Formats: sequence, structure tokens, C-alpha cells
Amino acid sequence: MLVSCELCGTKYRVDPKRLHKDKVKARCSRCGHTFVVRRPEEPEPDDFDPSLMAEEETRPSEHEDEEQHDADAAIPVTRPAPQVLRPFTPRERSASKRGILFAVLTIVLLAVAAATYYLYSKGLILQEKDKVEPSAVTSTGMPQVTIDPDIRAYFLENMSAGQIFVVEGKAVNESGGPVSFVLVEGKLYTTEKQPAQIQKAYCGNIMSREELMRLDMTQIQNVMMNREGKDLSNVHIPSMGKVPFMIVFYNLPELSLLSDYSVEVTNALAEK
Repeated sequence: MLVSCELCGTKYRVDPKRLHKDKVKARCSRCGHTFVVRRPEEPEPDDFDPSLMAEEETRPSEHEDEEQHDADAAIPVTRPAPQVLRPFTPRERSASKRGILFAVLTIVLLAVAAATYYLYSKGLILQEKDKVEPSAVTSTGMPQVTIDPDIRAYFLENMSAGQIFVVEGKAVNESGGPVSFVLVEGKLYTTEKQPAQIQKAYCGNIMSREELMRLDMTQIQNVMMNREGKDLSNVHIPSMGKVPFMIVFYNLPELSLLSDYSVEVTNALAEK
């Protein structure tokens, strides 16, 4: 006859003749669960003696070891196939393509920024602007603050928002005096060179990768919009001084539609 483990469903073939009682305890050799095996009902023989049954019921469990041996020696017929569970990640199939795309974009942007910085340092660009505005103040009256070409960008998985895109860098105060409250703006562009997403952040607000993955986006947004920066790092930045920034993009569009990103300074306050 066939019996099944109640816990894991493993089936065993057991010889009813080896069962010495109407029901015995058996242990599953696969999961260790103990279950009851009942002897199939059979018609009583003509010479059935009720006194023998009573004696059998009141006799101590002298067959306990043998019953355990019967269960352990049972031959498994079928076992459920083990299943390996893994979390579903909708973007997993194109993760490698996204990584390659943004790695190439980052390298290109860094190369362009490095070339621009080199040309500027050699006086080959912005010469006319420097002559017109020797005080390093833009036409809008904002002090001259630029983006250092050493920029990093990477993806992270946030616990509440899913995938986020982080851009890190430094702003450089190229004006003649101290400045405060430097605000930067990052943009993601589509393959058609149109802005797909815009995000602003004040300089001086840097978060660890653990915080970026753990905090919800409201908390991250509040950190980015701290005007003075962490420990007042965005206040009284000296001439040629640098202050770090971090821009976090979330609710990302389909990455196959994106081709580039940029960062620029949109506001700064000159101190008198």
C-alpha cells in the first residue's frame, strides 16, 4: 500500500503485513516529520479471538523499534522536485545594456569636460567673457561658479522607489570672493536631445550609498534641498574653493529612451 508524508508529500510503499497494529507512527526519511500509518481494514478471520486483540492492545510497545525500522526502511516512490525562488526584477533583462550605455555616456562626458577645462585653463575659451567681466560675475549678476569635470554617475536600488540614478561632483567658486548657497541642476536627455527629467540640489549635501538605498524619496529630496549644506558646507565658500554636490533622479523613464545627462550651476550668492 502507499502512504504519504503529511508535511512534504513524499510517498512510500509499505507492506501491510509488517504493521503489527491498526496504526503505527512513522518518520519521513526526507523531512523528519512523524505521521501515523493506518493498517488497511481487512475482514476478520473465522477464528478471530477477541482476547488476543485485548492482549495485543494492553501489551507494552515491544514492537516500537521494529515499527520505526519499517518506516525508515520504506521505499520512497515520488518526491516533489525542489524549487528555487528568486525575486522578480522587471528590468533585469536589460540591466547589462543599461550599464554599458551609461558607462559610455559617462566616459564621453568626462572626456568633453576634461577637454573644455584644458582649453579654459590655456585661455583658449571664455577669453572675451573674462575681459568683459573681470570680477568673475555672470551677466545675470551671479558669481562665477562652475562644475569640476570630475563627475561620477551610477545606479542604485532604493527600497521604496526602485531604481535611482545618482550624479556626484563638485562645484568650483571661480569668483574673486566667497559665495554661498550654490544650487545645481541636473538633466536627463532623450535620444532626441530633449530634457526627459530635471532635478535640482543644493551643494554640500552628500549621502552614503546605504542612505540612498534605505531612505524614501521624500527624505532624500529634503536632504538635497538643504540650502546651507551639511555642516554649513555650502556657506562662505572661498575663492577657488570647491563644494561637493549630489543629484538623485528617481521615477526614471524607460532607459532605452535616454542618451545623455548634464549638470550646471543655476544659482549662487556672492558675499559682500
